[in-house]
Amino acid sequence: MKRSLRSVARVWLPTVIWMALIFTFSTDWFAAPNTSSILAPLLSWLIPGIAPATIEIIHGMVRKLGHLTEYFILASFLGNAWQAQWPQQSSAKRCAMTIVAATLYAISDEWHQSFVPSRSASAIDVAIDACGVACAALWKYRRDTTAPIP
Repeated sequence: MKRSLRSVARVWLPTVIWMALIFTFSTDWFAAPNTSSILAPLLSWLIPGIAPATIEIIHGMVRKLGHLTEYFILASFLGNAWQAQWPQQSSAKRCAMTIVAATLYAISDEWHQSFVPSRSASAIDVAIDACGVACAALWKYRRDTTAPIP
């Protein structure tokens, strides 16, 4: 079945936009010193007397949770796009394609960060990203292969 360019764009546009957003998150704008300058005052306002070391720990946790979340969302978009684009493929194949493609994007994103002076590449971040990817892909696979309860 031949699809129009408009229908293909509608299916893939959310994924492409999200990938561009992830690319933006990997720029200097979202480096740790910049996000800390927002989060630290907010935490100090919400929790008067919070220790700077505690703020630093929370900041690190929020940043790592951001990795997990942004790649969970990317994998969800990819899974939906592939399901709409190639409905005849098995759920297992779409799940595998999602995991591979989104994890490769995570690797390329960390590589991109290695060129940003205020950022660095991290294998740990790729592992966190891949966990988010796997969670979303397996959740979607499970949802697609589980028969509805009557």
